[in-house]
Amino acid sequence: MIYSVCITKAVVSPGYDKTEALKFSENGESVRFRIGIPHYDANAENNTYWENETVKAFGPICDQIKKMKLKEGAVIALTGEKYFDSWEDEEGEPKHASVIKVSRVEYVGTGKKSDSDDDDE
Repeated sequence: MIYSVCITKAVVSPGYDKTEALKFSENGESVRFRIGIPHYDANAENNTYWENETVKAFGPICDQIKKMKLKEGAVIALTGEKYFDSWEDEEGEPKHASVIKVSRVEYVGTGKKSDSDDDDE
């Protein structure tokens, strides 16, 4: 099943084991990265819990992301389709995960305190 998604504030997550946050394919026609989506929760630390998602982009959207020079900590807005991907790992075990295929992405900010979150008036 495929779901349409619109995320107005997501943070580009760091790569694993100090790798680059964005992983481009060898031919440069696709990119994969993780985002964190903050949600308000009065019982959570700092009143926020984070939903983590894998994001993929292809073709012209991938080219746009290259030009944007997104890095870990960048705040973005995106629209796309969420679906469930299946594959086998190195040991042949089946794996499943949700993925967002991006159809539009915009740069919102750096995620630093100087990018005021108080502009939501």
